[in-house]
Amino acid sequence: MVELLFLLLPLAFYSGWRAARKSFDKNEQKNKQLSGHFVKGVNFLLNEEPDKALEVFLNYPDIDEYTAETYHLLGNMFRDRGEVDRALRVHQNLIGRSNLDSEQKQKAMFSLGKDYFAAGMLDRAESVFTELLNNKSLSKQILKESICDSLRTIYEQTQEWHKAIEATRCNNASKKRLSKDSANYNSLITHYYCELADAALSQGKLHEVAELMEKAKSADKNSTRIMCLEGDIAYHQKQYHKAFKQYLSVINHDSRLLGMLFDKLENCAQEVDTLPRLQKSLIKQYNKVKDKTLFEAILDYSKKYGGLEPIDKLIELELSDTKLNIESIYKASDYINTQKSTIDKEKGLMLMSKSLSNYLQGVPAFRCEHCGYKMHDYLWRCPACHHWDTIDHA
Repeated sequence: MVELLFLLLPLAFYSGWRAARKSFDKNEQKNKQLSGHFVKGVNFLLNEEPDKALEVFLNYPDIDEYTAETYHLLGNMFRDRGEVDRALRVHQNLIGRSNLDSEQKQKAMFSLGKDYFAAGMLDRAESVFTELLNNKSLSKQILKESICDSLRTIYEQTQEWHKAIEATRCNNASKKRLSKDSANYNSLITHYYCELADAALSQGKLHEVAELMEKAKSADKNSTRIMCLEGDIAYHQKQYHKAFKQYLSVINHDSRLLGMLFDKLENCAQEVDTLPRLQKSLIKQYNKVKDKTLFEAILDYSKKYGGLEPIDKLIELELSDTKLNIESIYKASDYINTQKSTIDKEKGLMLMSKSLSNYLQGVPAFRCEHCGYKMHDYLWRCPACHHWDTIDHA
């Protein structure tokens, strides 16, 4: 329980300082009780007896603004350790204290909301955060921003996209922000509108989709998500040629999306008889960005429909000169073994050997069994975790 040391130090400092400062004051006895109270509670924590520690802390009648901070730390520590029930007890106890000021109670309520969220009680968490947000005497601007973020996260989980939009706007308007922050919030709002448009599209509500798309564009007109959705709208309306062009534009913009869009691209290409064009487009894009996902898609596609002459040339070049991953090497080998490839078996074996050699260059030969650190040469002592005799073959 190393983290308790961070709790123990301020406790010991504060109780000792307070007792020393008022050692000749009429409150000396009270200060000694405070010091003994905290020491007793911390001892229970260190002895892994958290329930006894809670009884000591929560039953102490006199909490001021200084000791309240310690209670906040205690409750947050329990929540971070997954002990949400104990965290709830601490923060509920703080809220019930009559002698705490408004700022401390608001802080305790925010922590209580986070406890409910951690426990999966999203409705209660939302209720606490909403009550705080509607409090006109909310003491700190930074707390308002944190509340808005927490509400946004809740609405994302419950897929209440309209509420998520409002929570995001609330945070964005809470103070003047850097342009980068505003761009991030606009991107979130765009995703939320696109989620709503996706749902409307699946129900065939095209007029509603159009309205939501306009709102999404007003937040971030350059969003790749909007580009994808425009392709989906054309696909839904069986405008396959338009959808095909749109999906190709998306992949040219961001090749990472190929896996998500490939089936639709393939269907569009079949509908409008543009399979060779799709193949050429994938090769062109791969030569531009060298994304292994594209290379593997080209191989899968060529195995299924047959390859063009550039496919075999591309495979020879990549196997000879590029450091591919194992999956790409396997798919290339699998394609060479089909009748659709013009590469003969002897040349194919030579290319596989060369590709595996490229792959093995730079691959660490040894690994520490204790921490997993990888290295090229055998060492008696791991340079990461400093354990001896823990090195084995990777």
